[in-house]
Amino acid sequence: MAHKRANNEGTIFYRESRRKWVGEVSLDGKRLTKYAKTQRECREWVKDTLTKIEKGLTFQGTQVTLANFIATWLNSKELSRRARTVVQYRQICSQHILPDLGRMRLQEIQPAHLNHLYLMKREEGRGARTVQLIHIVLHCVLQQAMKEGILGRNPADAVERPKVEQTERHILTQEQAQRLVIASQGSRFGMLFYLALMTGMREGELLGLKWPDLDWKRGVFEVQRQLQRSSGHGYALVPPKTKAGRRQIKVGQETLDRLATHRSQLDLQRFAMRDRWVENDLIFPNTLGKPMSANSLFVEFKNVLKNNGLPNIRFHDLRHTSISFLLDSGTPVNTVQRRAGHSKASMTTDTYGHSMGHSEDEAAAKLEEMITPVAVKLLSK
Repeated sequence: MAHKRANNEGTIFYRESRRKWVGEVSLDGKRLTKYAKTQRECREWVKDTLTKIEKGLTFQGTQVTLANFIATWLNSKELSRRARTVVQYRQICSQHILPDLGRMRLQEIQPAHLNHLYLMKREEGRGARTVQLIHIVLHCVLQQAMKEGILGRNPADAVERPKVEQTERHILTQEQAQRLVIASQGSRFGMLFYLALMTGMREGELLGLKWPDLDWKRGVFEVQRQLQRSSGHGYALVPPKTKAGRRQIKVGQETLDRLATHRSQLDLQRFAMRDRWVENDLIFPNTLGKPMSANSLFVEFKNVLKNNGLPNIRFHDLRHTSISFLLDSGTPVNTVQRRAGHSKASMTTDTYGHSMGHSEDEAAAKLEEMITPVAVKLLSK
C-alpha cells in the first residue's frame, strides 16, 4: 500500500501487476514516476529527485531532452571557448551524440547508454581519439546539467574514459637533422624548419611569432600566442592554451644571425609586393604578409623530406626531435620542461623517457665506479 506524503515529497510502493517497485514524486502539480526492481533503487531515486527539487528543479526541467540541452550548452560555449573548439564540439554532437541519444531526456540517461554508444562507435570503425572526444563532450554537457540541478549525478563519471594509444613519434638522427637544415637553407621555409629544431616550438606557436616577441639583446623569444585555424572561421591568433605555454625560449647567436638574414629577405619580399603586402609583423608569413597556410607548409616540408632521402615524418616530429636531443645531451628535465611548455616535469619524462637512456647508462656507470671495490692482489712474501 502506498504511503502518501505531502506535495513535492515522495511515495514508494510495490505494484504487483508489473512486479516492480514504484517511486513517485509530485512536482508542480504533476507526477514523476520511477519503476525499479528494488525498493532501495526507488528510495535513492526519490531522495535524489527531492534534493534536485530543493535546488530549483522544475517539472519542465525534467522533460528536457539531451538535444535541447546541448543546443543551449553549445551557444553558451561561443562566449567562453575558442571558435575552433566550438566547431569541434558541434561536429562531435551532430555526428556522434545526437543521432543516438538526442531524443532521450537527461533524467533517463544512464552509464549503460554511454558505454553502448562508445562500443557502437568503435564497431563503426571510429578512431579511439574520436570516441574519447565523444566522452569528453558528454561529460561536460552532463556536468553542466548537474550544476543546473537537472541531474543529481553525472552518468559519465561512472564510465571509464576511453583510452587512446599514443601516436608513434619519429625522431631524426643528428645527421638527418643537419641534412634537413642544409637542404632547406635559403628557401622561404628554411628558417622555419631550423627554428622548429632549435626551439621545439609547436607549429601554431612558430606561425604565430611576431618580431616584437624576439629580444635581440638577450636572445630570447616570448611565446605569447599561436596561430589557430578552424573550418569556416579562417585564421586567428590566440593565447596559448595553458599557463605553461606562455614561456620564454633562449636561442644562440647563430640562430640570431640566421633570423637577421631571414628578416632581410622578408623586407625584400615586402618591397616586391608593395600595396599587396598586408603587414602583420609575423616572422613566418605567407608571400603577402598574411598568416601562412598549413597546406603550403605541409607540401614544402614533405617535398624537402622526399627530395633529400629523409624519413617521411610529420612537422610536429621536429618538436619531438628537439626535445629528445636536449634530454639525450643531459639537459636537466626542469629546463626541458619549461622550454617545451609542459605544465609538469612528469609530462616531459613520461613522454620522452626513451630519450633519457643515455643518461641512465652514464648514471649506472658512475655508480658502479663509486661502489665497486677495487680488487687488490696480495703479494706473497
